[in-house]
Amino acid sequence: MMIRVADHGATLQAVHVPDSVGVTRDVVLGHDSLADYIASDAYFGAVVGRFANRIRRGEVTIAGKVHHLPCNEGAHHLHGGPTGFDRRIWTGADKDGALVFRRTSPAGEMGYPGTLRAEVRYELTADARLKIAMRAETDAPTLCNIAHHGYWNLAGAGTVLDHVLTSPAAFLLATDADLLPTGEVLTVAGTGCDFRGGRRIGQDFDAVSLRPNAGRTAGVGYDHTLVLGARDVDGLCLAARLFSPESGLGFDLRTDAPALQVYSGGDLGGQLVGKGGVPCVQAGGIALETQGFPCAPEFAHFPSTLLDVRETYEHRIEVCFFHEAKLGAGGAALKNWGKGPGSAVG
Repeated sequence: MMIRVADHGATLQAVHVPDSVGVTRDVVLGHDSLADYIASDAYFGAVVGRFANRIRRGEVTIAGKVHHLPCNEGAHHLHGGPTGFDRRIWTGADKDGALVFRRTSPAGEMGYPGTLRAEVRYELTADARLKIAMRAETDAPTLCNIAHHGYWNLAGAGTVLDHVLTSPAAFLLATDADLLPTGEVLTVAGTGCDFRGGRRIGQDFDAVSLRPNAGRTAGVGYDHTLVLGARDVDGLCLAARLFSPESGLGFDLRTDAPALQVYSGGDLGGQLVGKGGVPCVQAGGIALETQGFPCAPEFAHFPSTLLDVRETYEHRIEVCFFHEAKLGAGGAALKNWGKGPGSAVG
């Protein structure tokens, strides 16, 4: 296995993994040049922050003061603003076998109070685990909800509509037409977001769309927030399993974050070009973004995303790759679900 990370946005630019017959595939979406990343609004592989996901009208109250954050998705603030962490150059170094990226976000950057010192660590282990660890500290109360925005395609090409996604999440956040939480927490039972038994991403792609996609007859598929459950003794919970029946590759996603944003790439396509000059296609990748709840400061019953002085923000992710025999989409892909990876990629 091999990973490649760029200092622009601390971006995971490539993940090369041998499939079940030994053919190496690059399983993340990205671009070939810095210019393409700068021109793109897809957040391919980037670290997003200070606040991943959305904040209504870009308004937040911290320590009794209202702060106005720039709105870059209609009337709302998304992924830290128009020049968030994904648009910044990080300082990278090889440290103890890992790639470590750091940057200092000055007070007032994108409207956020406090100077935030952030670090992202990428590590590839001998047992086929990609570990991503994020840390941050501040000198004044501020918001901190940093996320990794990688898009996965375990076939290495085409769409992810035949991939099988499984998640133990029993609840999701209700949202309005702007994809902003209403504060209500719903059961996934009876919905297209019930991944507890495994579900093809394409099975309900159109039916679950929260908004139409201009210029296409179909909707944009998944862009939903799943609520994750209790953590294991190591402080992580099993958030999801993704499996490609075409390549026989899969991974288990583990995290200490309270939520998983499932975005199935419904807005990809158009003029967007990926690696090798290949045009991007709708549902060409799926983003599984572990994070805090969107609009968290707005609702007292949501887990807090406030970071105070003398506190340390920590967010851990493990992507545990495995091989399976080439099985049809559906329940067969769930072999050993919840029992750790299958045959490890060596």
